[in-house]
Amino acid sequence: MTATSTATTPDVHPVFAAMAEATAKGDFEALVELYHPDAEWARFQGVLRGRAEIREVLERYWTLGVEFVSMDEYIHSGDTIMTRSTMTIKGTTEVAFGAYVVKDGMLWRIFGAVEGGAVSFW
Repeated sequence: MTATSTATTPDVHPVFAAMAEATAKGDFEALVELYHPDAEWARFQGVLRGRAEIREVLERYWTLGVEFVSMDEYIHSGDTIMTRSTMTIKGTTEVAFGAYVVKDGMLWRIFGAVEGGAVSFW
């Protein structure tokens, strides 16, 4: 099934829904557990390999006071998810994009950044 939407509540992949729920509830451990033990997250700042490295970056991210503003675009097909959203990070509005590949019900390959490239708050 392919879902595409620019609505505020699109049909979302279950893993993405779990990620949004964990974030909304402030459940950091549930968020980390959504990443596959062999996950790789490609960012302009470098590639994170494994859940431990991803945890370290998520811990820093968690302290930034990120506020979700809107889901601007979303699509998923099978095990692949792609998003573009607006958020406030340290008081600055940022547009972020990401792509996720799911394996074994977890986030396995992750690609993401904010528009404009690498930024210092990471």
